[in-house]
Amino acid sequence: MKKFIDTSKIPPEVVNIAQKLKESGGEPYIVGGSIRDILLGKTPSDWDIAVNLRPEEVLAIFPNALTIGIEFGRVSVGNVDVVSLRGEADYQDRRHPSKVHFGVSIDKDLERRDFTVNAMAWDPFSGEIFDPFDGYKDLCLRVLNSVGDPFVRFQEDPLRILRAIRFKDTIGFNLHPEVIEAILESKELLAQVSGERIFVELRYLLLSPSVYQGVVDLYQYGLSAIVLPELNAHAEEIGVALSACSPDLLTRLGVLFGFIYGGSSLEEIDDAVEEFKDRFNLARYLAEDVKWLAANSDPRGLVRQETFPMRKAYLTSEDQPTWVDPEYVARRIVYHWGKCRLEQLIEVKQAIWRAMGQTGIAQGCIFLARGIGSLSQDQIEDIETMRLALGGNEIIKILNIRPSPIVGDALDYLEEMVLRDPKLNNKEGLSEILKQWWSERQ
Repeated sequence: MKKFIDTSKIPPEVVNIAQKLKESGGEPYIVGGSIRDILLGKTPSDWDIAVNLRPEEVLAIFPNALTIGIEFGRVSVGNVDVVSLRGEADYQDRRHPSKVHFGVSIDKDLERRDFTVNAMAWDPFSGEIFDPFDGYKDLCLRVLNSVGDPFVRFQEDPLRILRAIRFKDTIGFNLHPEVIEAILESKELLAQVSGERIFVELRYLLLSPSVYQGVVDLYQYGLSAIVLPELNAHAEEIGVALSACSPDLLTRLGVLFGFIYGGSSLEEIDDAVEEFKDRFNLARYLAEDVKWLAANSDPRGLVRQETFPMRKAYLTSEDQPTWVDPEYVARRIVYHWGKCRLEQLIEVKQAIWRAMGQTGIAQGCIFLARGIGSLSQDQIEDIETMRLALGGNEIIKILNIRPSPIVGDALDYLEEMVLRDPKLNNKEGLSEILKQWWSERQ
């Protein structure tokens, strides 16, 4: 690996911002993770430019920049963060410095960063690389070492502990012995970090190709007990399961809770996912989708009909849904959530099956695959966009009734009949079915 910056990896947007800063009297440097990634031969996804201008001077150059974090010298110009060179002191809230002073040198600015591989800067005009802490050497050795004393760095912001694990597993570093010692001594500080910030790091690990090692490391370093206790009993098996499915957050959370709670009651699953949602302040819709996948995750079982948004009061004993029919179940899932959800459920079941040490394809996956395989692409698209040929007002008119819950019962009944046989979805056919249902109900 050569200490060389491949300029083809730097987007025009970044170059243009650096040029404007230079033209306005600044000395811009591309810094941090973007330099690390370029030296590793990767294309960076995040870009930071450090400059020897105060934040208000940067804002004068880019008046439309976002100013979230400006008190710490940061403004956002498009997808690029422009940060004033600064020194910091007294991290009293375990995240933000209580003292910030601008106008320091680039070496002094790099001194406040977490790890040596992130403490490098490049002057895009002179081509000079600034590396006061031998980050390039550590990069070549694949060693993650801290800038200065790791105990101090973790005291300043305990989230750096999780960042260390993330860099180790997603980039492929070995932790320096002093960093390991500091992690073990400082891990309890993670309890003081907000759930939102912790989940940012957990998300990186959960979606990483190295998710197995990430999960195992969280457990072995004693971090899971603090940030993800769901791993504590079966870390290795959960790691296997997560690595066996696509890097999609919903799918992997479905696997996580399915492996642990798949055989539990719906109430137990609901409580567990709700606590997880509240811990990390996650979206309600994500939690509801995770609950559904976990409840139906048993690789040997069928789906739980009580997890579907349907009522039964409108059905006679002869009309009860045929949940052992794979095509009917596939139609139901596609109708309510789309084909993607059905494919996610198959993945969740098979991943858990693998983690159980089983080979071949799980019976529950075969059942669902038969269902989706019996539908053509055109049929799937029709089901995903299906609307009943009769609406509520038409039902009121046909039955000659006033608006009441009966209309909802009728719609649910017609929906059930159409999902059993989509060819029935026409006004004439549904009108006859509706009249027959009404006569039997009275």
